[in-house]
Amino acid sequence: MISELTKLGLTLNEAKVYFALLNLGSTNAGEIIKKTKLHRNIVYDNLEKLIEKGLVGFVLIKNIKHFEVASSEELKEYVNRKREEILNEEKIMKELLPQIEKLKISSERKQEATIFRGKKGLKTILEEITKIKSELLVFGTGWGMKESMGSYYEQWHLKLKLNKVKCKILLPENKKRDFLNPFIAKYLSEKEVIPSTIAIYEDKVLNIIWGEEPIAILIISEKASQSYKNYFELLWKIAKS
Repeated sequence: MISELTKLGLTLNEAKVYFALLNLGSTNAGEIIKKTKLHRNIVYDNLEKLIEKGLVGFVLIKNIKHFEVASSEELKEYVNRKREEILNEEKIMKELLPQIEKLKISSERKQEATIFRGKKGLKTILEEITKIKSELLVFGTGWGMKESMGSYYEQWHLKLKLNKVKCKILLPENKKRDFLNPFIAKYLSEKEVIPSTIAIYEDKVLNIIWGEEPIAILIISEKASQSYKNYFELLWKIAKS
């Protein structure tokens, strides 16, 4: 019964005191302490809580408080009150969710940078990229992802293709055809190629340094993203098809 009472919302100690009173009937605090084996302060504290909840009452007999469990109707009323509280909390939650989401988005946009370490961390952000609705622009090195990520290299490109993400990539001239669909590629001289892989999408810039344990730095900034997009488009115009 103690376990069931806790499921109704009573704390474990409240349930122990309530259960003891059910067995003892009208009694003083001393008997409850003996029955529950709880410290006297804990018993008195939980008796007060049960009285506040309307589940326990008391009478004075020779100036000594004798406690007793209220009628079963009070327990039903207690559960009904909890139901009302839950419904009210649900209503408040529904009202708060849009505000929380707005604040969350606002907070995320203020974030300057996040570092992802290792393949598992990098996969998290790469998976996110496969679901974007905007265009993906990549300054590629022609090496790195395939060597670092193994079979996930092909899986990632396939997910981009299935989700119809528009993709452009700039590669060094000596890496012709070293890319997969859905990317459209153009080529620059090796002198113009950036040494790390940089992906630009939405308001984000992802800089990846490949290796056995790759490191990626994600910058969330409208200004930085637009600056990189402008630079990419400038190079795209002069790059060879």
